[in-house]
Amino acid sequence: MKLKMKAMPLAIMGVIATGALSAFVAPSAMAQQADDAKAAPIQRVEITGSSIKRIQKEGALPVQVMTQEEIKKTGATSATDLLQSLPAMQGFVPAASSINTGGGGGTTAALHSLASKYTLVLLDGQRLAPVTQGAAQGGGFAVNLESIPLDAIERVEILTDGAGALYGSDAIAGVVNFITKKNKTDTTVFFDNQTPQHPGGRSYSTGISKGWGDLDTDGFNILASYSHDFQHHIQATNRDFSRAGGYIPFSYNGQKYVQIATSGNNEPGNLTIPTVPHGADQTTTSPTNYPISPYYSANKNCGNPYSTPLVTPAGVGAAQGISCNFNFASFVQDNPTTNRDSAMVKGTLKINENTTGWVELVASDTDVVAQFAPPAQPLGVGPNQFGTLYTKYVLPFLAANNLDLYNPSNSRGPVKMGYRPISVGGRADDFETFATHFAAGIDGQYGDWTWNARLTLSHNRTTDKAAGGYLDSAKFQQLVASGTVDPLAGTGGDTLKPALLNGLTFQTNYSDLDMVHVGAQHDVFELPGGTSVISLGADYGYQSYKTNYADIYLANSGFEGQPNLNDAVIGGNAGLVPADVDRKNGAIFGEMLLPVTKTLEVTASGRYDSYQRAYSKYNWAIAADPVTGITPRIANGPVGNSFSGSTYKLQFKFTPVDDVLLRGSYGTGFKAPAITDLVGPLANAGSSNSFACPFPGLPTCLPGAAQYDLVAGGNGNTNSAALKPEKSKQWTLGFRIEPVRGLSIGADLWSVKITNQIQSAGIPQAEAFNNAQKYTGLFLTNYADPQGFNTIAFEQVPINGGYSINRGVDWDTSYRTNTPVGKLALQWTGTRMLKQDYTLFDGDAVHSDLGKFGVDQNVVFRTQMRLSATLNTGAWTNTLAGNYKSRYKDQSFSAGEGIYPVLADGTIAAKSVDFEGLNVASFTTFDWQTKYDFSKKLSFTGGIHNMFDRKPPLTLQAQISGNSAGYDPRYADVIGRAFYVRGNYTF
Repeated sequence: MKLKMKAMPLAIMGVIATGALSAFVAPSAMAQQADDAKAAPIQRVEITGSSIKRIQKEGALPVQVMTQEEIKKTGATSATDLLQSLPAMQGFVPAASSINTGGGGGTTAALHSLASKYTLVLLDGQRLAPVTQGAAQGGGFAVNLESIPLDAIERVEILTDGAGALYGSDAIAGVVNFITKKNKTDTTVFFDNQTPQHPGGRSYSTGISKGWGDLDTDGFNILASYSHDFQHHIQATNRDFSRAGGYIPFSYNGQKYVQIATSGNNEPGNLTIPTVPHGADQTTTSPTNYPISPYYSANKNCGNPYSTPLVTPAGVGAAQGISCNFNFASFVQDNPTTNRDSAMVKGTLKINENTTGWVELVASDTDVVAQFAPPAQPLGVGPNQFGTLYTKYVLPFLAANNLDLYNPSNSRGPVKMGYRPISVGGRADDFETFATHFAAGIDGQYGDWTWNARLTLSHNRTTDKAAGGYLDSAKFQQLVASGTVDPLAGTGGDTLKPALLNGLTFQTNYSDLDMVHVGAQHDVFELPGGTSVISLGADYGYQSYKTNYADIYLANSGFEGQPNLNDAVIGGNAGLVPADVDRKNGAIFGEMLLPVTKTLEVTASGRYDSYQRAYSKYNWAIAADPVTGITPRIANGPVGNSFSGSTYKLQFKFTPVDDVLLRGSYGTGFKAPAITDLVGPLANAGSSNSFACPFPGLPTCLPGAAQYDLVAGGNGNTNSAALKPEKSKQWTLGFRIEPVRGLSIGADLWSVKITNQIQSAGIPQAEAFNNAQKYTGLFLTNYADPQGFNTIAFEQVPINGGYSINRGVDWDTSYRTNTPVGKLALQWTGTRMLKQDYTLFDGDAVHSDLGKFGVDQNVVFRTQMRLSATLNTGAWTNTLAGNYKSRYKDQSFSAGEGIYPVLADGTIAAKSVDFEGLNVASFTTFDWQTKYDFSKKLSFTGGIHNMFDRKPPLTLQAQISGNSAGYDPRYADVIGRAFYVRGNYTF
């Protein structure tokens, strides 16, 4: 009888396989597979994505569930490693690309190539205090995965359809819900160690968990756990694909090239001198910049093994000079050093037959120490600043070449010194994140109502402390003035140590999130398919964000009330302003389950969100005082607008027969601007990536591809000029079929459209610098850098940037069977992106990152997938897994941006050329794991990550991570082949 019924699922599968989805044969990550074991008693649980408790198999949304055993099979030892290996994850932030681009060492999750701020990460269904994301990470807030203790997790539920009524309409991309262990009474200890084949990157983890009391028999349960994790850093020189740094030879279509992305900031330093011919009228004569290296001129070498001479382009006549460019590869790290301690205590009390209370406290302390290149710091040189250098080097050069200094009255130093204190080593930052998460709840039943209440108090404190390489500018100038240090002659080393700032806390961020949630559900009326259920609830939230800076970071900002220090950090930020902002919000929601027939279930939900105006304690006037030049501070008060919006979702599940499920949903989303997008005046925000001068001929131009200044601030405008909330429309349509015993096939076609999309950093750097004439209003062409020189600066202010459309297919196919040697389990999961279009602002051309490096400096892979096979032969379990990312087109370059042809005689051409970009190869790796169970209490696991030691494919992306070159750390693991062992003992 059962076999005859399989004919219809097989027929339907054949129809679908030949339809529009046939090219992507596979299922959504629903993960509700049948188990061969004896069925357990039915329990109703809350499934991620719905406020209605139900039997897990009944869910209509695409939810992937990873059990603790499935987590262990991946070999992941952290929440970051686990999530970022999933095919549906694209656009996340790994540690390697977080440390030098505003992420502070944090890592994030991101579904379907949407920025991390659109993926909601929960712990036991409760929100966590997020951390700010830098411009390179998409801006806004996201949860730092490093603060989640993976050893305490029982399972992970991943909803790949977003913006639901229960968790919030702002979860536009989807939801990741980490579920902690519960009702555990035994003790478990574990230890694992991973050793890469190549130097650097060794890691280990150890931990213990203990439970007391059985909830069913004792009426209570207490669970406590602790774990410690460590990973050693990887130097760029430890890997052959990254050791070339800023000088990368490569071939393309039979032609040899060299990418030169070395820096004009060096030790001994270079000078860039703006000049006019002697006696020329400076009001009518355009200046000419001459870069020179006084040390090279005197010694015919660059004074250190990391730098090479660069000849100024022909045509400069007698003043033709040679500057020395520094290659950073010997100092930077591909991966930072990470230490993490995590602890959790969770208690559950059965108050009576109908009421259960629980409380949990999770705490983690994560320390990330990262090293970068020594400070690349242009400094102003003139009669009033570094006067000894001006007299010793600039005046003789002008006299020898019959030149006059352009704009000699510039008190900030018309000459720029490109300096980098190599002799004191690379800059190092110690990023520490201390996170606490307290949650308490009560679940009960009163009459026919099932109800719950939740309280969440979540906190993050992140500090950035100098750990090496940063110099105090005032002390440095004193050393130069005294003759102890000559930065142009190569004297440094121990003589610079008095100027080091080691141990100074540059920045401290505080992020807090307090939430209150209440909800209830009730059976309503009978329908042909069963009992309808209604669920109602409300949320109240309070979010605050505060950032404090060291006085030396606040100095020279030009804003009233900030420290009046004539000082700055060489290699650090300057002219910053503090922030202290908070906001309250509330929401009501409802959801109704309608079992229309035995085979058709419909669910409708709605939500109303309301956000008050953000309240800022640091506000300044728009314009500076014309007399003092200082921008006045104004009273504390609200910034931006208030926001409110209604959203809804409709979803269905249709099961014509037991082995066929069809499902779909349509919904809307609403996301208010992040409070950090609303506050702060325009202030110095560090340096850009390297670009050719956007306005050639200006005296503030630098030779070749160079770094310019960034200034950034919030958009606290009100009324029509204010930031608008982002809105979304998303839909899914999918199926799951089980045509034969053990085989499950399914897929979900999904689409997300976001309008009023907020670009937290405004127009992307690359787009603006490569199309400067289009964005002239966003450039300051004579910006006074706090370090004492004039340069070009680009303004980055949050804007509503048009729209985006992301569309694709998720699949998940599994097969389980018994073989003569044991139980075999196969699984194939993946995501195929069909569309990824976006605009940067209203009226902009439509861009796409799909299969290529886009104008927003991101790549979206067309296909990501994972195939695994597990064979269980009793005590032994062996797993082989393959991971695949498709190829893409790399970043293109214009003439002047560092791509030089190699001539037939082996020499490098004098001028760089246009280059269309590399074809970056697909990337496939294989992992192996063997587990042996000595008993039910003791097990050992061994495995190999990246069995064939695949290297990341070559890419010329322009240091998007702030550190890497030759590969892109966002899309490939730098560790290479690594061997790991794990022991687990339960008693």
